[in-house]
Amino acid sequence: MMIFNCKITKIEASDSHVFKVFIKPDQCFQFKAGQYAIIYLNNKQLPFSIANSPNCNELIELHVGGSAKESAIEAISYFIDAFIHQTEFKIDSPHGDAWLRDESESPLLLIAGGTGLSYINSILHHCIDKQLSQPIYLYWGVNNRQLLYADQQLKSLEAQLPNVKYVPVVEHVHTEWNGKIGNVIDAVMDDFADLSEFDIYVCGPFGMSRNAKDIFTTQKKANVGKMYSDAFSYM
Repeated sequence: MMIFNCKITKIEASDSHVFKVFIKPDQCFQFKAGQYAIIYLNNKQLPFSIANSPNCNELIELHVGGSAKESAIEAISYFIDAFIHQTEFKIDSPHGDAWLRDESESPLLLIAGGTGLSYINSILHHCIDKQLSQPIYLYWGVNNRQLLYADQQLKSLEAQLPNVKYVPVVEHVHTEWNGKIGNVIDAVMDDFADLSEFDIYVCGPFGMSRNAKDIFTTQKKANVGKMYSDAFSYM
């Protein structure tokens, strides 16, 4: 772990109020797919998953927003201000033990809730960069359809890669929607009878990660030694 001085080179907004923030550190650093950075923000230290593949480490991509929580709003305001004024700030990275075990040949189950997709995005793109050939199932749960800020990109990857299956899950539907409805963990439960062979990576609200661990191990034969989430360290 090291501390770096950084500036923001670009911010991309979406209709879902999720911002992709691209940060340039004063030097490149090595990290593993699925690790995170701690941002020094207004005398606070906030963790953000690194959204890009380790093969692209000159810029660090973060996904920020998609929530009315005070911390998300404060972070967005801070990053926009830092971008406009080109002020430097510090990050401490890399952190986390829930990184991709890319030597494994097991099928992969990637589960994201909200902007937990940033963690999953890093893992998915590293799998693609490494040309891993095992089946990869990506389940992304959001509160409403408008929060699927990377839906088209993921559909495009699914169309290009025969081993990738993308399943968006929307909890509350107010417009026409032909996909899965409800809780993302329930969607996985419906689709799989046995998870014993899978490497499972989870990122999202703490309760979602806890439920995934408890339910998959007790009801779907998941191997707890093949399940990865930074939230598990706090259980």
